[in-house]
Parts: sequence; structure tokens; C-alpha cells
Amino acid sequence: MPLRYLFVDMNSFFASVEQQLDPAIRGKPVAVVPLMARTTFCLAASYEAKAFGVKTGMAVWEAKQRCPGLILRQAQHREYVIMHNRIVDAVGSVIPPQRIVSIDEMACKLVTSERRPEKVVKIAQAVKEAIYHRAGDQMHCSIGAGPNQILAKMGSDFQKPNGLTVFGDDDLPHMLYSLPIEAFPGVGPRMAKRLRLHGIFTTEQFCAAPAQVFAAVWGSKLLGEKWYRTVRGEDVPEKETLRRTVGHSHVLPPDLRTDAGAYGVLVRLTHKAVARLRRVGYWAGGVSIGVSYLGDPGTVAAPSGWGKASWGAGCRFPHRQDTPGILRAVSDLWKNRPAGDAVPFKMGMVLTDLRPAASATPSLFEADRKQAELSHAMDKVNAEFGSSVVHFGGMWGLKDAAPVRIAFTQIPDFDRRVV
Repeated sequence: MPLRYLFVDMNSFFASVEQQLDPAIRGKPVAVVPLMARTTFCLAASYEAKAFGVKTGMAVWEAKQRCPGLILRQAQHREYVIMHNRIVDAVGSVIPPQRIVSIDEMACKLVTSERRPEKVVKIAQAVKEAIYHRAGDQMHCSIGAGPNQILAKMGSDFQKPNGLTVFGDDDLPHMLYSLPIEAFPGVGPRMAKRLRLHGIFTTEQFCAAPAQVFAAVWGSKLLGEKWYRTVRGEDVPEKETLRRTVGHSHVLPPDLRTDAGAYGVLVRLTHKAVARLRRVGYWAGGVSIGVSYLGDPGTVAAPSGWGKASWGAGCRFPHRQDTPGILRAVSDLWKNRPAGDAVPFKMGMVLTDLRPAASATPSLFEADRKQAELSHAMDKVNAEFGSSVVHFGGMWGLKDAAPVRIAFTQIPDFDRRVV
């Protein structure tokens, strides 16, 4: 199988950036958190913290129990994006990145003259040296090389930190057999369960499965064929997809864990999401909102969901991209939340049923058109003079609430219309 891709995966990226910025915490256990509160969770952990069992998504109270000397650092989104750009520049000085997969991962395509294993090793070592000199001595990466992006990414997971794995012609697929099925990107716990229902329990069985089994597991003949070809080392082109949702969520700081504070943050999140919707050129046909409530330490909302104590609601409306109309829908949903004394902990909202602006039909009503024009005018003012210089009264006093957090899969350009 020819080596077509080099995959660069930064090691403990967010924690490493913090250690690069502050020499005093180098070599010490560090966890990056969204806010400085015991009820929050770990966004990332340094390798020193991971040695104590601290993991991404772990509640801070539990992380502190496992690692009493754990140093907490509040996430610095801007610093991470700046470091990301330095790393992209460093990698690009050696080999052009073909695809930025996330803020700490990128894939580079190897041309024919670069595909010999010994040449790939030299390129990978040059990439590591470039990152060291341009980004800093705390910024390490693991690199994998393989016949397609997925297998190259799996190669980058073999040796961490600071590893290098190059799959030779005779290494695949048996070199993957030691990995769990979940090591394949896109195969999470639910998909692994479906695979087991079809008699696939090991990676060896996964690699040997026929296309029909993959089609049954993924519920799609096209996806089944894609996976069948991918595990056999073919370079299957990615199909361009349309954006499905735009949304934001935010863990409330202690002083905003009230109904009024939660609603103000919800309005702020909606402002950001709708401005972003306009920037990426889409219209929305619905919105969903949700709130998690504070419970016992063990039941605090997980970073990927609303937790055990939660409420959510949604509605549909004619496709639009103006802030006032969507804010009214959000306000109507919020009014129907259940009454009670529960303390709000996390707010979130998602714009759904998206449609590219080129396919959307503007409203025939003059009032709707004026609201759209007003929204675009707000964008221009905010882009010129700063984020949320112009905003609606529902977020009065909260224009700096819910700041931009860590960008995992999207790396923004600090557009002042949406931050």
C-alpha cells in the first residue's frame, strides 16, 4: 500500500500551550478548565496529570482527588488559536497541510517522490524540528503515515508523546490488530455496540468484514463501501457535506446561576449563533434551547450533554437569519420552562434545519426584511468597532459573558461580529 498521507497530532495541545506560556508549570500536572470553579470539568490535561488518571471531561473535584497537586488554568482560546497558526506555519514550511482536521490535528498529502518510508521519516523529523523552533520546546507532536487519512491518523496514536509510526507495505492490517475497534475515527461506543451485534468484536474482525456487513452496521451502502475500502488502504475521497447546525453552550459562572443570569447568557449565545449563521451564509428553520441544573457533584452536567437534571425545548419557523426574529422564538421557549428552585448550571442553544442562503427565499413581509437588514447592519458595526458594541437589551450587562471557548474542530479568525 503506498504511503499517501502524513498525519500530525499535537500532544496534550491545550495543556502544552499553557506550559509553553508559563515556564513555572512545565513538568507539573496541569488541567485546562472552562472557568475557575470546583463544579467545572477538565477540558484537557498534561501528560503529568494524565499519569494520575486525570482525563478530558473529568469533573475538577474528582481530578483534584486523583491528583492533589493539580494546577488549574482557565482556557485561553485566543492563545490556542495563535499557537495553532504557528504550528500550521511550521508544518507548512516542510510540507503543505492539505486538511486542517481540528485545532491540534492536520493531514498532509505526500506526492509520489515523498512516499518512500525513508523519505517519509525525514519529512516527519523535519516537521517536528520546525514545530520545536517556531512554536516552542513544549509543543510536541505524534506523527503517523499511512495509505489514507484514517489509517495515518491511527498511526499517530501508536506512540505518544512525540512518536512516529510509518506503516510499511507489510504492516497493514495486522499492525492494527492490537488496537480496540474504537481506535478507528468515527467508531464510538454506540457504533462499537452495533458492530458487536453483527459479530465484530475485534479490530481483526473489523478489517476482514465484507462491505455488506459495514453497510448493515452504518445503515448505508455508500458508507459501508467507504469503510470496506478504507480499512484496505484505499484513498476514498471525502464527500462535501452541508452544515447541519450552528450552536453554542456555556457553563454558567457562579454569579450567573440564576434565572435572570441564565436567560441573559442564553440571549448572548443566540446573538453569537445567529451572527455566525449569517457569516457562514445559512438560514435556519428552527431552534432548540436547553439548560442543565446543578445537582450533586457526581451528577453535574457532562461536557457533551445536558446531564441528568435538565430541560430542553425547540420550535420551527419559516427560514430566517435575522437576530430579532430568532430571539423572539428563544424567548417564547424560555417562558415555558418548568417552575422550580433548581439552580441553572449550563445553557445551550442550537439553530437547526439549516439551508444555504442561495437556496433560501426571503420573506415577502416588509417587517421581516427590515429585521434582516438591521441584523446585517449590526454585523457591520460590530465588525468595525468590536464585539457586541451593538446588541439587544436582553443581554444588557452580559456582552462579555459566554466568551469564545476552545475551538476543537473549528478554528475561527477572531471575527468581531461573532466573538
